[in-house]
Amino acid sequence: MKLKTTFMKNLIILSVFALIGLTSCKKQMNENQDLPNNGSSAKKFNEIKTSEKFDWKTTNELTFNYVGIPTIQPVKTTLTISSEDGKIVFYAGTQDMSSNFQTKLVVPTNMSNLVVKYGAVSKTYNTNVSIISFDILPTLVD
Repeated sequence: MKLKTTFMKNLIILSVFALIGLTSCKKQMNENQDLPNNGSSAKKFNEIKTSEKFDWKTTNELTFNYVGIPTIQPVKTTLTISSEDGKIVFYAGTQDMSSNFQTKLVVPTNMSNLVVKYGAVSKTYNTNVSIISFDILPTLVD
């Protein structure tokens, strides 16, 4: 019983110190405190001055075309469109090798490449184009 009482006292003391420690580290923000100034005196969003060429978009819309090739018998496998690291999948579905297919993709502007996989075929495409055309034929290099 004495061990339980000692444990409870230690737990209460530890909890009090933890509470004091957590509340004393809170930073107080003052309404009149100056915010970092990057040379702009804009106080409202519509007062921000940017170049006329600046694009506020955070995404790009691409058209993806799968170009089918004729087959003697139906062949279907998974078509996947993803980021280079494979963490973001924009499209995944079963695709008939002989059928054409088109879809719209919305990708972040900071993503420079997409990887398209169809079975064992994998190709990388730059995202700064508006149309990506994919077929399973090997790409010939000059």
